[in-house]
Order: sequence, then C-alpha cells, then structure tokens
Amino acid sequence: MQLSIEGWRIDVAARTAQRGGRTEQLSPRALRLLQVLVKANGAVVPRGRLLDRVWPNVTVGDDSLTQVVSEVRRKLGNRDLIATVARGGYRLTASSLVRTAERELPDIEPGSFFSIDAYTLCIEARDCFQRGGEGSQRAFVDLAAEAAAAAPEFAEARALHSLALLKRHIFWSEGETLLDAALAESEAAIRLDPELAHAHLTEAAIRVSMGAIEPGRRSLERALALGSKDAELHLEAAILLLTMGEQRSAGALAIRAAALAPEDFGADLLAARMYQHSDPVRGHLYAERSLRKVRAKLAIDPHSMRALYALGPLLAQLGDHRGARSALESVAHHDSPLEYYRAMGLCQIGDTTAALERLEFLALRGWRHACILDKDGGFRSLQSDARLKRLQADVLAA
Repeated sequence: MQLSIEGWRIDVAARTAQRGGRTEQLSPRALRLLQVLVKANGAVVPRGRLLDRVWPNVTVGDDSLTQVVSEVRRKLGNRDLIATVARGGYRLTASSLVRTAERELPDIEPGSFFSIDAYTLCIEARDCFQRGGEGSQRAFVDLAAEAAAAAPEFAEARALHSLALLKRHIFWSEGETLLDAALAESEAAIRLDPELAHAHLTEAAIRVSMGAIEPGRRSLERALALGSKDAELHLEAAILLLTMGEQRSAGALAIRAAALAPEDFGADLLAARMYQHSDPVRGHLYAERSLRKVRAKLAIDPHSMRALYALGPLLAQLGDHRGARSALESVAHHDSPLEYYRAMGLCQIGDTTAALERLEFLALRGWRHACILDKDGGFRSLQSDARLKRLQADVLAA
C-alpha cells in the first residue's frame, strides 16, 4: 500500500517516504497519523480521536501527539503539511492531499513493524536460552539486546530483551541488578504492541519481583487473556503463580500448558512436583508422563541439557533412587541455573547436604529465586531445615 503526498511516495509496509533521491524512514506512529488524516480527506481530526487511533489501548498525553506531528513535518520537509487547528485538532492541508488509488486505507495494526534481522537474533537468543549450557544467560541477554538495538520499533525484540534481563537478574545475576532495565523494555514493548502477551507476562513477573503484587497480577491476567493457547506462556505463568504461593492456580496452568504442548516435558515436570505431596497419585502420573517425554527427547538429542537435568529428579520422585543418583552423577557440573534441578534430585534421594551445596553454589552466582524453595515440592525434605532457611534469608537480603 502506498500514499502520495506532495510528491512523496510513502510505502506503508516498508515505512519509507521517497521523493527524488531522498528516502526518509517513518515511525509506525507517524504512518498511523498520516493514514487517519488522509482518510479524513482534509477535515479536522480532533486530538482525542487521533490519540485513540494512533495509540490504541494506551494512555498517552498531548505531548506524544505533538511529537509525532513534528516528526512528519520534519521528515517530509514541510511545516505546513499538517495544519494545527486551535482548540480543534489537526488536518492535512488541501494542497498536500492526494488520494491513493485504493479507496480504503486499512490502519496499521499495533505491533505490525517487523525486522528479519532482529527476528533472526530473537530466534538465536531463544535457542541459546533453551540449550541452557554454561554462559547461556549472558549470551541470551547479549543476543536479545542486539535484536532490540537493531530494531527498537520491533515489539517482539524489546519484549525478548526484557525477558532476558529478567532471567539474568533472577537466575544468574553475578551481582547485577537488572529489574529497572527489564521493566523499561517490557513497557516499551507494550507501547509498541499492546496485545503482545509475552510482554505483559514479563511485566507481571518483574512487578511481582519488585513487590508490586496487585499490578503484577493484573499484568498476568492480561497476558493470559491474550495468550490463552500459548503453552510456553502458561508454563511461565504457572511458575510465577507458584512463587506467589498460589498453588491451585499454578497447578491448573501447568496442566493447561501440558495439554497445549503434549510433547514437551516441562509442564508435566512442574505438575509432578506440585502434586507430589498434596495428591501423590496425581503427582506420580505427571512424573511418569514427564519421564517418558524426557527419554523421548534424549533419544533424539542425547545432549539436551534440560532433559539431562530433569532425569534425576523424576527418577527420584518415582522411587528409583539408584537410577536417580546415577543420572545426577552422569551430568557434569555446569555453571548454569540448571544446577537447581541437580539440587532437587539430591534432596529427593535424601542427600540434603549435597543439595544445599548446590544451592549455595547458585547463590554465589547471583541466583535470586530463593522464594520458591519453600513452595517447590521437590525440596519438601529440606523445607524445615535451618540451613535452608538461612540460605533463603541470605539470598533474599542480597
């Protein structure tokens, strides 16, 4: 789709304006403003309507609108292109208005900007995180940051950068405090695309980590409303609810995540731990399901770190302590947050001293997720241990 205004050929999909040998890049907001004004055919469009159309579902002030109008005037080189109507709004001047061949100009949807280069970096970042090996947290942040820098208008890249910063802050901070930076990125992603479910979920987790429980809950509800069929989102939401102490809702979401991704073992693994003591039959069922999926994964990819780390805790929960110890010992120690699962497996076979040593190792690397230890069924035998309580207190105070 193209617009033609005062000799400028504006390509909506490419977000470019060309005239002669000159090319200008326009922001999604600037394009949306132009579309609304062109549709008005020279009539005045009130400020309130422009705010609603250019920033749907987002509350901004008049200053934001003024900045976008200034952007269009500046980049198209004509201050008179858009007329300001006192106490009214804005209109495209009659001398500037040229209708396109297409009668109806559909609005640019929020979040429609796309960058193949940034998207490639996002894919690589997610793959790096899923591998879970040494250095994966730092590499996840670096790749996501590169994606966000390459395309700051790409909502998915900004949301992924926010998630990477949050994961690094919680699981492998190495002394860095990253919550404020993560929140700024999630807010930017939501401004760019108010319907990006994962951005709302990350914002929820950040706010809960900051102690803002009710705002976090509202963001979580928004995320689930937008991502009702997203398995990964349901699993992450279940973990967040578990840290908030909401066992019933967390269990329901874990089960839903397992149903949405029947070949993935992560949701069944979480459900197995959650029901291990409150409903042993159900917990055993989910542990068996997860174990089958873990073995299927290892048959395809024998080096899958997440599957290798899941094997020991599952065997322990199912009563095979010898097999669990063998599985735990077969995986070399890694500088990775996945050592949490080694600690869990050791705890379940009764080696609480070794389990605590692994948790202390994580704490030294800046692991900040101690709030889950008294809620995760995999650590039940340690939850009354004074050593664990001291560790929790130390981590939470760090």
